[in-house]
Amino acid sequence: MTPLGRTIGKKATKATVRHSVRGVVSKAQRKPLRSATLLSLGGAFGAMAGWLAGRKTAKPA
Repeated sequence: MTPLGRTIGKKATKATVRHSVRGVVSKAQRKPLRSATLLSLGGAFGAMAGWLAGRKTAKPA
């Protein structure tokens, strides 16, 4: 990737992250309980999926 392409990619990534964070904050202000519940469930499922994936790829002792 050229330096120009890399710069454009970084800017696009930064803009996407800002947009996502802004949307999450906006929804959290409108419906805080629902947002907290969904974020908690997402974190729990993500942790469980990571743990299961780690177990499957781990080498036996």
